[in-house]
Amino acid sequence: MKNNYYNTKQADLIKDIDESKRQVAIYLSRFDVMDSDNDIIRKGAFKKSIKERGVDSTSNRKIAFLRFHDWQKPIGKFIELNEDDKGLFAVGELGNSTIGNDAWNDYNDGIIREHSIGFQYVKDKTQFIEDKTIQSGGYFDIKELILWEGSAVTFGANEFTNVIDVIKGANKPDVVKNLFDEINVLTKALSSGKGTDERLIDIEMKLKYLTSQLSLLATNNPNEDVQLLKQANANESQFDWKKVMQNVTFEPIVWDNQKAIETKQSFNDYPQQAKANAKKGIELNKAVGNKCATNIGKLRAQQIANGENLSLDVLKRTYSYLSRAETYYNSNDEKACGTISFLLWGGKAMLSYCKNKLSELGEI
Repeated sequence: MKNNYYNTKQADLIKDIDESKRQVAIYLSRFDVMDSDNDIIRKGAFKKSIKERGVDSTSNRKIAFLRFHDWQKPIGKFIELNEDDKGLFAVGELGNSTIGNDAWNDYNDGIIREHSIGFQYVKDKTQFIEDKTIQSGGYFDIKELILWEGSAVTFGANEFTNVIDVIKGANKPDVVKNLFDEINVLTKALSSGKGTDERLIDIEMKLKYLTSQLSLLATNNPNEDVQLLKQANANESQFDWKKVMQNVTFEPIVWDNQKAIETKQSFNDYPQQAKANAKKGIELNKAVGNKCATNIGKLRAQQIANGENLSLDVLKRTYSYLSRAETYYNSNDEKACGTISFLLWGGKAMLSYCKNKLSELGEI
């Protein structure tokens, strides 16, 4: 029998996106379809949860709209949640928080394509049905469960975790095509430069993961698949990180005194020591094979070293990063990535500058 604790389950695709209202129509679950856990959810399984914590309920713990099942990452709210003949249908409205904006960009760029539910099994409503035609010997028939949340999840990793298993399989061409399709989606999203540093870093990491899967496929049979690596490298070189950061869009800044409204206020009056720190970080990173920091960190170092204008949003991110990273800085160890990364972002001089500037602007 299934244990009665919090579980997650991969779900279905997007049905529609309404850009004018920042709304997405999705299926969080399908009925009468056996999933990888050998579960079959029946119509009516969500009825009680919707009644108790759905959109129209009076509960203060409504079914949440999250990212990656993380309760600290609510991306909006459900404005419609009901069962139809196909499954659990929902309309989610994206919020205007940083996390909500990143998720909205991911929806529009095709990075979010699937959804998942966070739930608990109900013991007396879940029955194991024997079926000798199934490798597991049967499946779980679920007539009711406790639904806590629906999450937007990113394609890629789950689908290709076992790529090694298909290396010699007949479906290898399909896997290769899917990998290239998803790499192209990520490359296009990365080149647009929309969203936060965290979003761009996340996209970069997924791109590297998918190209590594192509490497696994190609190195298994180099005579047959040598072109895979060439094409993968070509895809990854299609974007220029400097152009990416130049195209990053930021929300308008509205001053409290209402004297000015600017869409891209920027600053370049940070101290010479911050520029010197960034230059030193670049040299130290070269000495260790450029292994320290992400591409965002390396690009930020170039911006600071060159005295380029930095937006208020970038100052906030720089202050946030340096505040966290200072603990890993050790002036006596110039080969440590913690030290190098801290310097790449301008070091203590940049930390002090950002703190003072943001305080002066009433941002902290």
